[in-house]
Amino acid sequence: MASTLSSLAQILRPIGGGTDNIVAVKLHSNAVTVAELRNSAKDISIEHLASSAFARPLDLDNLSRQQDMVADTLRAMRDKGVFSAQDAAILLPPGILAVRQINLPYTPPNELAKEGRFIDFWAETEPDIAKYEEPYFHYHVLVSSENDDLTRVLLCYAEEAVIRPWADILLAAHLNPVFLDVETIALANYRYATLPRDEKRQSQAILHVSDNRLELIAFQPTRYHSIRLEVSEFDLILLKDIEDVDEPTGDFWDEVGGRLANTMKQAVLFLQEELDFAPFSIIYIAVDAPRADNIVKLFDKHFTLAPLSLWNPTEGVSMANAVSDIMGQIPNKSLFASVFGLGLQRLGTFGLPDNILIKLNMLPAFASLLRNRQVSVISRSLAKLWFVIFVIMGLWTGGLVLPQYLESQAGSRGFETIAQDAQSTKIQLESISKEVEGLDQEIAALSGEVSVRGRVQFMDTLPDLVPDGVELDSMAIEASTNLIIAGSARTEEALKLFESELANSGLANNTVIELRSPNDENNFYAFTLTASILRED
Repeated sequence: MASTLSSLAQILRPIGGGTDNIVAVKLHSNAVTVAELRNSAKDISIEHLASSAFARPLDLDNLSRQQDMVADTLRAMRDKGVFSAQDAAILLPPGILAVRQINLPYTPPNELAKEGRFIDFWAETEPDIAKYEEPYFHYHVLVSSENDDLTRVLLCYAEEAVIRPWADILLAAHLNPVFLDVETIALANYRYATLPRDEKRQSQAILHVSDNRLELIAFQPTRYHSIRLEVSEFDLILLKDIEDVDEPTGDFWDEVGGRLANTMKQAVLFLQEELDFAPFSIIYIAVDAPRADNIVKLFDKHFTLAPLSLWNPTEGVSMANAVSDIMGQIPNKSLFASVFGLGLQRLGTFGLPDNILIKLNMLPAFASLLRNRQVSVISRSLAKLWFVIFVIMGLWTGGLVLPQYLESQAGSRGFETIAQDAQSTKIQLESISKEVEGLDQEIAALSGEVSVRGRVQFMDTLPDLVPDGVELDSMAIEASTNLIIAGSARTEEALKLFESELANSGLANNTVIELRSPNDENNFYAFTLTASILRED
């Protein structure tokens, strides 16, 4: 799910916007340093770098009591335009938490993600973690090989109450805490990111010198280990003040250098013999102080297992002009190595850079924060897409569809009028049809009555029309009006007189007489007369 959200956020980033840039914060005993970096797969650019002194010395062991002083200093730097990023990360001193490399039997990533959420899983190989009342832990997989039956992880854990004040400082400074990183891991990450490609697989070592401890950091792409050099507080004080000595030479300083070099030698031999690190071609020194020349000379004089070099973290990176000016004023540039390493980190909203060696975010709420950021980018992108679609649809509707719709509405209104007229005409036609049907019925009835009256009148008048010399034998009326009369006539003249009387009566027309020869017995002419009876108007 996390990888899916990250991929979607990266795809939609041009639309939804958002940034993973952070301002990296490092606390010193008397000042605070902030840096902003731009990290890409090809190069690293240092955009902003600044330090500001505290009003009084900072006690890192009682950070909560001096939280307001640190927050006020950070807010003042922001108000002056020293940095502009809203998201912030801060370095955790290695002494407040434990960092352990653990070798496990091969564990599939999904199973490790499922089981690694529970403290009991880690307590089997790291019993100390079970002693914490409210532990917060996070792990990073260094290598996972089924063929070698090995899953090597780097586990970092501490009491949540110990970590919380460091995030609270950023909140009090009105910044969004997004990353808490261990200083020794930040040093390893920055060293790895700035190495040439052909040296990334070689064993690397860094000696980190701070006010209260010496740490030897060794790493490869598949392993990491840091060893605290067990030196006395007296020697730590001497290292803190050695830069004020003109020439740290003589028996006294030789004894100090010998003790320190011997302790460092034991640590290097342990890394090479017990942890299988290859011999180091060079060991870089990073010192948390403005000057470090005498420290490098002291170690270089008495340590012989590998060459030593004061680390210049600005080699191979681009810097803004203001950053270059600051760097030119500080002799010991290794002072900023860890804050630069922290600046490489990202919350991971859009994925992680390829040049990060170890990602161990000790901010307890970072998983929820990451998911919320990714969902926010996706939501903004979808909202903008819907807005664009709405605008396009509005323009398309207003420019093309709406005019056609209005035109069709006007046409449809004319059509509705025609339809209404047609409906009205149809109703009228139906009414007329009903009237015509009624009239047809009346006409049929009248026709029947007329036909009857015509036959009756004909029958009443017919005897008066038959002249002397004509006798009727039979009469028939077919189809109401077809008259057929059969009879005999004494003479043809009498028959013609009968035909003339019938025609003149106005009761029949279309008279046709079929005359047959006279009968020899009585000399009568037989005839058949057909005519059409006229109806009474």
